[in-house]
Amino acid sequence: MQRLPAPAFIFNLTTSYLTPRCLYAVAQLGVADVLGTTPMSTEELAKATGAHADSLHRMLRLLSAQGVFERRAQGWAHTDYSEHLKASHPHSLKGLVLMFNDDINWRSAQALSVSARTGQTACDTVTPGGLWPYYQSHPEEARIFDAAMTGKSHMAIASMLQAMEFHRYEHIADIAGGRGHVLSAVLDQAPRSRGTLFDLPHVVEHAQAHARMQKQGGDFFVGPLPRADAYIVSNILHDWADPQAISILRNIRQAAPAHAELLVLEMMLPEGPELHPALVMDIVMLSLAGGRERTQVQYDALFAEGGFKLDRVVPTQGPYSIIVGKVA
Repeated sequence: MQRLPAPAFIFNLTTSYLTPRCLYAVAQLGVADVLGTTPMSTEELAKATGAHADSLHRMLRLLSAQGVFERRAQGWAHTDYSEHLKASHPHSLKGLVLMFNDDINWRSAQALSVSARTGQTACDTVTPGGLWPYYQSHPEEARIFDAAMTGKSHMAIASMLQAMEFHRYEHIADIAGGRGHVLSAVLDQAPRSRGTLFDLPHVVEHAQAHARMQKQGGDFFVGPLPRADAYIVSNILHDWADPQAISILRNIRQAAPAHAELLVLEMMLPEGPELHPALVMDIVMLSLAGGRERTQVQYDALFAEGGFKLDRVVPTQGPYSIIVGKVA
């Protein structure tokens, strides 16, 4: 790959925030939702979405250079990337785009200089109590957050199912499993297994149903947690600093039988300098939730404090790894 001169590189890097803002604007307008299988002109898209045609055209032109939408002689057409911006797509990422560009995410990103000076979570400096109280008092943003997490879970599901065989576990518990998307997909792959979805009571109350899945409301900081042969902890530990993450693991350990396995699905930080999505997600955690992404060495230490021994790391085809622990 040709190396850019320093001025061009820094220019591109410092202006790169504009592309996701255009993606956000187009997602808000619902451009992907109104664009069907037949190409549409900018004017047609603007009329259908209530947009300003010239401004929309300029944004779509930038996005198409990244592969989001395709410019044809007949007008704009979908690409695989832009298809995922449709709310109706089975693996829609529209909610993820809207969430990462909402007011609290954007203001928190602007406050990262505070984190750099003090170590404080940026979000805590811009809203009283931080992220979770904010969403509790902003129901529409909370709804978008839930949709974003559902979209993110679909990214994780494909990685897990390709990398692991779950049929050898008789009982699988998904800790903080949200609406049950991950556990339901796992149970579909393992027809002889049964599962327990564990999350806060108001979350599991609205979770999807599955014939072999029971729901258990509770708090993973308090317990009790279900007894199971395997514990899925998907995109949870990175939300928390080490003391809280260790507390979650210790509560799982208290419930786990001696033969149980812990299956932690996270983006693991590389030990070297290579680019990896975990590097960005680590800054998201610094900005919003106060957690962090971790290296394998850090997970080894975290597991040990939580009562587990890191047994193996299972790579996936995506950015995730399955970090498998055994009872210590």
